Amino acid sequence: METLERQKDYKEALEKAAKQMILIHNVDILVKMILRTVVRTLRLEHVSILVYDKAHDAYVVHSSRGKAGLKIPKGFARITNDNPVIQYFTDHNLQVFGKDYLLFSQLKDSQDVLQQELKNQFLLYNAKACIPGFFRERLVCALFLGEKLEKIDFTSDELGFMSALSSDVVMAIQNANLFQDLNEQLLKNKNLFLQTVFALSSAIEAKDQYMQGHTERVTRYALVIAHNLMRSNQVIVDNLKVIDKVTDADIKKFLENLRISAMLHDIGKIGIPEAILNKKLELNDLEREEIKKHTYIGAKILSEVNEFYEPVLGVKHHHERYDGTGYPEGLAGEKIPFIARIISVADAYDAMTTDRPYRVALTKEKALLIIEAGKSKQFDASIVDAFLLAYKKGEI
Repeated sequence: METLERQKDYKEALEKAAKQMILIHNVDILVKMILRTVVRTLRLEHVSILVYDKAHDAYVVHSSRGKAGLKIPKGFARITNDNPVIQYFTDHNLQVFGKDYLLFSQLKDSQDVLQQELKNQFLLYNAKACIPGFFRERLVCALFLGEKLEKIDFTSDELGFMSALSSDVVMAIQNANLFQDLNEQLLKNKNLFLQTVFALSSAIEAKDQYMQGHTERVTRYALVIAHNLMRSNQVIVDNLKVIDKVTDADIKKFLENLRISAMLHDIGKIGIPEAILNKKLELNDLEREEIKKHTYIGAKILSEVNEFYEPVLGVKHHHERYDGTGYPEGLAGEKIPFIARIISVADAYDAMTTDRPYRVALTKEKALLIIEAGKSKQFDASIVDAFLLAYKKGEI
């Protein structure tokens, strides 16, 4: 009766683990969870797993858990396709004991050369059983089970269940590998896109002689403002609300989005004629309407990348005004994305304190007075306060 109850317990534990495995998208974390669960549930001295590494076309020991002194460090063993264990499970002609699992007890009295080599592999991993995991016909992993703490043999029921569980392990590994490959590809694509867009940003500065260094300064001012807001416990969580407490990951993500958005806030000017950008006289109404299009053009360029959802908001809305009289959509107050409200102050200050085709630069003192006067009219008052604090501390 006790044996039946124990079998029920370990089956339930392993089935629960199988359901959780598919939700884990990191191979290392996944493997550690599998081995920890198997060791505890079957009460083993240790467990090791070989997982196929396509980058090296080899099987690598990812982890081992169990009794002290029997742990195999990650990367200790890397075996190739000519290893006897791999050969046994991938060549049907060699599977004299079946393909679902292999036991050390089946090998210990054999004089066959291959079986002697297999025995040596079991001794290397101090294993009593080996459970393979296949994806179609390809061997994805091999699970080496150490001896039970009670020093008794594995039952056929346990081996059969572990063989079935190996299918779940394989699918979880395949799923985790897929997610990791996808994330790596997305990162490569994002970095490539960023390099291209930053090159375009540089091209804009070359196109507009009065823009030299503008994006770099606006980015620096925007990040300084954000850090001062965080010191005041006013940190962005989404694009509409400010709350007191967020995680470090939220802060890091927001600052990265702010950096990208500030760097690219004028990217849309690539579509504005040079004659307008470099006009030495004040723009007429038609020309003003033309230059306002740069917010839409910039947003369109960046909207091609899903990861740029928040940076796009800063690019599109950094010319909105807090009182609702700005462009392109006439948003007001907190309806203006927070990232855009920060860039708005940084952009305005740099625009006022640098030469423009139609006027010379204002003094810093004059620009500060204009920005302070724009609180709750053109600018978010809390952001102006953070900006002025940063200026007083010499950070701007």
